[in-house]
Amino acid sequence: MHSATYQPALITGQLRGAVWELGRVRGDVEKQLRNAEDAAQALHATGFAGSAADAAIARIHTQQTSLRSHHAELTRIRTILNTAAELHERLDRLAELAARYGHYRIILWLNQLSFVLDEAAGDALRTNIPHHTIDELFHHPDQTLEELHADHAATVPAATQRTIAEHSATILEAGPGSTTAMVGDTHSPTRIITMVAGTHTGKPEDLGRELDKAQRIASRTGAAVVVWQGYGPPANLPDAGIQTPARRGAGNLSRFQAALDERFPDAQKTLVAHSYGTLVPTRAASEGGLLVDDLWLVGSAGVAGTSVDDLTLAGPDSEVYVVDSPEDIILALRSGPTAALGASPSHPGYGATAVEGVTGSHTDYFTDPAFLSALAQGAHDAPEDR
Repeated sequence: MHSATYQPALITGQLRGAVWELGRVRGDVEKQLRNAEDAAQALHATGFAGSAADAAIARIHTQQTSLRSHHAELTRIRTILNTAAELHERLDRLAELAARYGHYRIILWLNQLSFVLDEAAGDALRTNIPHHTIDELFHHPDQTLEELHADHAATVPAATQRTIAEHSATILEAGPGSTTAMVGDTHSPTRIITMVAGTHTGKPEDLGRELDKAQRIASRTGAAVVVWQGYGPPANLPDAGIQTPARRGAGNLSRFQAALDERFPDAQKTLVAHSYGTLVPTRAASEGGLLVDDLWLVGSAGVAGTSVDDLTLAGPDSEVYVVDSPEDIILALRSGPTAALGASPSHPGYGATAVEGVTGSHTDYFTDPAFLSALAQGAHDAPEDR
């Protein structure tokens, strides 16, 4: 893994340039407004009257109304971009300080804040703001998990409420068709394992089975375990070749892990991704960075990056594991250093540590003794510089 670098979604200089150009265009509109007002006054001063005169004045007034609307919209856009530029300058200054003093995690946090600022500015500029598919944990730093659970529980379907209650789970995020929930210690966990599902395993009706899996892992490892449903995995195998869900989910996952790190800075952050789901964390780690101490790539159809050196994780000592059963049919999608969806994580050149002794089919990993044992042994003391 390479050291964290500041990779903002926005460039402050470009924002400032856009603000300047909008100011220039707005000035041109103001000049046109003055010209229209002068034209109306000049026409009136001639003494011109009658139906034609009234029509001419009406046309000028219509033009003035359109110009005022255009001016107001330019002002709105300029104000939004100017605010974004001012806020982003603060991020830039903080990034300089963080880099100077080697605050690795702060740089990753600032990358995520830049992405959030970009999205917020985009939403503010759109006339029809799309409905967010999930209410993210990242946006509620001041609420306790108990408060968030109560808020989300009131919005999810009755069937989901029953499933959550049956598993004594805590809802961390919720939205139409998706619920992210945590089992185990939600107050002071020493380790948090986030599970990212792949094809067939991320649908709402699968939540119960995923929580069963989470409880099994929690019992074996002693960790708190999160079933993360912050993205929509492909519904079937033919659709699994589409990378759009992984691209959309990567930012959501980065923000989720950043939110966990803020709430539980001393806990070890583990992420276990399965099948198509392995593309999501590797995309996140190869773009803005991902706050995990150990990443487990299970039954992968391909990952982002050409090696672990392309991944920015929680620190230089973060580890990447690859978990494969020789009986898994998905291995047919790999050939040398490549795979159907990107790089092959099992190729020696990728640099991941292989977990030995795993058996079973593509869906058997989470009951496999060798994998569960390796995952349990992957617990370690939290480093001092978190």
